[in-house]
Amino acid sequence: MAKRDERDFLDELIDLQSDWQAFSNPLGGIADSLMQDPGKKKTWNPADYKEVPVANSARCVRVSTQDPTICTRCMDICPTDSIRIDEKAVKIDDSCRKCGLCAAICPADALFVRSRMPKNLYEMVARKASAYKQCYITCTRALGRLPLGNEVVLACVGLIPRDVWFAILADYSNVSVYLPMGICDRCRTTTGEEMLSEEIATAEQWADASVGLEVDEADLDHEYTRAYKRSQFVSGALQAGERLVTGVNPALAGAKAIAAKIQDHANRMNELTASLENAVGARTATNKQRQLTARRKLMLEALQRDPGLAEHITGLKVPVCDSTRCTMCGECALACSTHALDLDKRGNVQIEVPYCTNCGFCADACPEGALTMVPLNANELVIPDPYAEEIAKKKAEAKAEAGRLIAQGRERLGKMGDMLESLDKDS
Repeated sequence: MAKRDERDFLDELIDLQSDWQAFSNPLGGIADSLMQDPGKKKTWNPADYKEVPVANSARCVRVSTQDPTICTRCMDICPTDSIRIDEKAVKIDDSCRKCGLCAAICPADALFVRSRMPKNLYEMVARKASAYKQCYITCTRALGRLPLGNEVVLACVGLIPRDVWFAILADYSNVSVYLPMGICDRCRTTTGEEMLSEEIATAEQWADASVGLEVDEADLDHEYTRAYKRSQFVSGALQAGERLVTGVNPALAGAKAIAAKIQDHANRMNELTASLENAVGARTATNKQRQLTARRKLMLEALQRDPGLAEHITGLKVPVCDSTRCTMCGECALACSTHALDLDKRGNVQIEVPYCTNCGFCADACPEGALTMVPLNANELVIPDPYAEEIAKKKAEAKAEAGRLIAQGRERLGKMGDMLESLDKDS
């Protein structure tokens, strides 16, 4: 409900429409439920929200370096010890609980859940947070029923990595986690609570914003936003005649606006990728394609729109090379799954910070200890936009020219004033 001083005639009409629909068809919901084909009626099944992660062994640093000690993150986070990595591949056993925590913790995207990729997670939340006053992210154990329109159900809330949380918080202030008290204590995904707590806490610091927390289902708010309801109502009024002829549904107006908003976000991410490739090059000196992880792309897009957030981003580190100790063996480049690190033709180590996942594997792989991880200045993650820079340059030039012309005009007016004053004295 809009605040009293914000309400206008349109809000009153929307309330009247809702009241009339309830009065004219008081048993509509019950009747629809009774008439629905039991065979087609959707029922709650937690398995519908769970999926075995997929392994991309080519991205796994243990496979590429043949070093079994370089990374154990996915195996450490797995609550059932279902992940095995040999010299050739990453393998997931049948004992997998489908929690997805391995995908969230892998910095190289060597493990992923098809329906819960970082971009999918962001867009799921964006759709609901744009239409409803509150969006709730929860798990199958906590909800225990079919989700309502503003509820995002995951196998485990820890499935969302910090970069995605950051992108969500940078855009939406109405996102909460719904987890009843003690729900994680009774879960067999024993590593999930610590994972989600760390990821959310880090993202909250980076975005200078907070994720809400609800523990009582009775406190959940499932009302649409005022803007969404007004969009639907206005579209319905404008399309009333067209609806009679074409069957256009005005209720889709709000959804179309949200879809356009999400598409605009996707377009900006594609533009960011192109700008980054133009700025640093898409390939390394050895012609390997640089890889921008999906989660890092979301983070960079948020920073492009609000560079000021960079000052809050701490805790990330990037490698720095001591050339006096480097033997140009190439082990560091082999350990970099995104090819952010490269050896140029002269054997110098080059690091493209935006592509770096800050994992530190390159430093671990260096046999000479030539690489050291140092704190990252997050301003380096703000990608220069050549078009924006050109426009800013032209604006600055136009402003300087305008200032010059104004000063010139004032000088001429001053001279004319002096001349008129001189003529007046002579007369």
